[in-house]
Amino acid sequence: CAPLHTQGGMYFTIKLCVGTPEQCFDAVADTGSNAVIVPSCVCDEMQGSGCAKDDPCFRGTNTSSSFQSPPDTKTIFMTFGSGTIEAAIATDVVKVGSVNTMMKDGVLLMVSRAALQLHGEFQ
Repeated sequence: CAPLHTQGGMYFTIKLCVGTPEQCFDAVADTGSNAVIVPSCVCDEMQGSGCAKDDPCFRGTNTSSSFQSPPDTKTIFMTFGSGTIEAAIATDVVKVGSVNTMMKDGVLLMVSRAALQLHGEFQ
């Protein structure tokens, strides 16, 4: 079990950690998805991506020893009520509470949120 945190009564977040060593985020608890979306540091580094340089972000390559990304990295576009994001498909260890698992192709690294109509950090 892990505690949920209400965000103004609009949605709930949960602490989750990705990688080895862990890089932790407050993520929206979405029970309708089998993937974990975290902001990639690549997003912070790309002009026009919609990410801010001071936003928390995940760095897998040369940082997480359990990170795996195919040489021909695939990206997908996901549309939500607030807009569309682009994310790279990757594999890494994800931990929620005291439970962790290797999520093969289940870690989505957001590389662009330019089409999202949402201000502030991506959670």
